[in-house]
Amino acid sequence: MFTYSLQGLELTADVSGPLEVEENETTARSAVYQVLGAFFAASPADAADGERWSKELAEAATLLPFAFEVGSVAVPNGTSSDDHAAEHDRLLGGSALLGGAARDDRDAEIASVRREYEYFGLASSDEAPRPADHLATELDFLQYLCFREAATPSPRLVASFRRAQRDFLVNHVLDWVPGFVAATLAAGAGQPLAWALERLDAFLAADHDYVVARLGA
Repeated sequence: MFTYSLQGLELTADVSGPLEVEENETTARSAVYQVLGAFFAASPADAADGERWSKELAEAATLLPFAFEVGSVAVPNGTSSDDHAAEHDRLLGGSALLGGAARDDRDAEIASVRREYEYFGLASSDEAPRPADHLATELDFLQYLCFREAATPSPRLVASFRRAQRDFLVNHVLDWVPGFVAATLAAGAGQPLAWALERLDAFLAADHDYVVARLGA
């Protein structure tokens, strides 16, 4: 059985339907978003455990309905926790993980993603250290949409959740994440960050194409 696990968002309304569902291709998509979101929300020390993350991602991706290469993480010998922390601060510090920072009006972007969250009964948690436009929060939302798709027996609602995934990917994720990934890799990201960035980029593109194909548009 599979259930979602929100980190940067919180429920603001009762959600009808099951809270866990049998694992299938849609819960696999949700699980991959869950793992990727957790990686980019992790502390430098936790993110440094490449073996753990590659194992979790491989397990999450088992039932995916499209090809996705998890690969392995090769962390150079002698890399210390201080090295990982310094790299984390250098490449992921400041506004690097904030989608709104890539736009002229970040406040407008935050308001826009919050409207999306609220429409589906979610809100940015006041207690969470990550704002509404943080990459991990946005991946959290996509995880939840995929779970809701898997949990509903209604073909009409399935299509609605898929459209929401497509629109959120296009309007709030794919318009900045590929550029962020390319710039961070070009800046010399080491392992396991480079591995996670490449997996993120590949999965977002593949999942977008899958959703569009399923919608037929």
